[in-house]
Amino acid sequence: MNRAGLYQRANAVQRHDAEQILKEYSYLLQWQLNGQDNLIDIGSGSGDVLKDFIYPLMPRNFGRLVGSDISSKMCKYARKTYKLDERCDFRILDIATEKELPIDLQGQFDHVTSFYCLHWVQNQRQALRNVYDLLRSEGGDCLLVFLVDNPIYDVYLSLSKSSKWSSYMADVERFICPFHRIEKPQNKFAAMLREEGFNHIKTELHHKTYDYKGVDILKDNIEAVCPFLERIPRHQHSEFWEDFFNIIIDLDLQHITQQQITVTYKLMVAYARKTPKFLNNDS
Repeated sequence: MNRAGLYQRANAVQRHDAEQILKEYSYLLQWQLNGQDNLIDIGSGSGDVLKDFIYPLMPRNFGRLVGSDISSKMCKYARKTYKLDERCDFRILDIATEKELPIDLQGQFDHVTSFYCLHWVQNQRQALRNVYDLLRSEGGDCLLVFLVDNPIYDVYLSLSKSSKWSSYMADVERFICPFHRIEKPQNKFAAMLREEGFNHIKTELHHKTYDYKGVDILKDNIEAVCPFLERIPRHQHSEFWEDFFNIIIDLDLQHITQQQITVTYKLMVAYARKTPKFLNNDS
């Protein structure tokens, strides 16, 4: 998950969904009247989604735009590749940290966005608590998008039971969204947001499909985020991929033709606001 260059080349589905969802939901963001908004994006990865789809949304005189990621390699790549202007930066940040947030990030933002990140987080409550604490005490909002169900989860679970790969995948549950296979996950996530102090909550589950134009493109997309490849000796990588795609076929997880592979998956899209306590209500 530290291969920033490969991720940037292979993240077509992530870019597609981020662009589409921002077009559909960005009207909900409560922009400041003076236009001097601060925004932090969680899990910015290689930085291209922030540069291509979030940066253009910002008011001309915005105050601050921060991309963040748990990976120092991703942040270094994004900082080197995207020199937007002096108001923009990329920071290392673990959104699920139980430690105190960096002092220059606490309560500094009007908006928090996140695309294709929170499904990696097992402690969702801590992540939401930190999102809340990133927002200003006088209020702000968040737009959070993450995978709930994906065929890759089933492939990982199946591979982890194989004697060949089990030693490399003993912690497989760490890398599967905690809402996977939960009935009405949008309701549970909305309840968690409410319990952490958010209001004006809107959560929706999107049933999505994406057409990969060939096996190699799908392989690159998966390889860019696969947490197990770094543990597996390089000479076994081709065998790992052979088993990976055999499971896809055996479980009939994707529709495959000579020209494309059609993947179905589910995305959580959540919007919520933080308001001052004296204004806090669920209207």
